[in-house]
Amino acid sequence: MTDYLNIGPSPCEEGCLPAGHELSRAECVIFRDQLKRLHPAGKFVVRAEPHDFGSYHEVYARLGDSDEADEAAWTAETDDGGHWDAIAKAEHAAMMKGGAQ
Repeated sequence: MTDYLNIGPSPCEEGCLPAGHELSRAECVIFRDQLKRLHPAGKFVVRAEPHDFGSYHEVYARLGDSDEADEAAWTAETDDGGHWDAIAKAEHAAMMKGGAQ
């Protein structure tokens, strides 16, 4: 059985879109890609979770694939970059304007 570690929907110092928002998954994909840049050994996935206001999405690190992936997961839990990096910031701005994802 695969275990997952919840990292969250966006960097810890940034806001995120509310549950049920049509772009919340796309926002998490941008965050997942940022985590992959920060922690290349990690195995990061976007998962949907049920909520009274519709599904919400969060990024999880998959555990158990390798020692390197697990180490990257635990590091990512406390080091997610804090803010959007330059690439993610551009992708997020484009997404919010309707130009991406």
